[in-house]
Amino acid sequence: MQIKIIIGLLAVLCSNVLHAEYDDTDLKRLFTDKGQRAQIDAVRSGNNPGVGMQQSNKVKVSGYVTRSDGKDVVWVNNKNTLDGPRVGDIKVQQSNIGKNKKVGVTLDGVHVHLKPGETWDKETGKVVENY
Repeated sequence: MQIKIIIGLLAVLCSNVLHAEYDDTDLKRLFTDKGQRAQIDAVRSGNNPGVGMQQSNKVKVSGYVTRSDGKDVVWVNNKNTLDGPRVGDIKVQQSNIGKNKKVGVTLDGVHVHLKPGETWDKETGKVVENY
């Protein structure tokens, strides 16, 4: 009988100690609301440059290749389009890749065609070749 009481008391004491270390305010929320879910989905799909992401002022096309599966990959600002047609806030026009040996890109509603090795400056509107 005394052993059962001692075990019961130890269980109560241990649970209080564990509960004292647990702070439920650190958990925040388990589920997201509709707005948060939409933002997460937009970032995943590449349709949102994201909060705090640096906006591009220059667009540099390093190159492009058509893979054996027919999918085109473009390198823009040292990142590729393997995961989707966007690289940050720059959209690569998939249908224009390789036409006239250029790549069509859009930044802030402005559409330009760049050859690999060219950089377009959004502020000046000039296209320069990188050597």
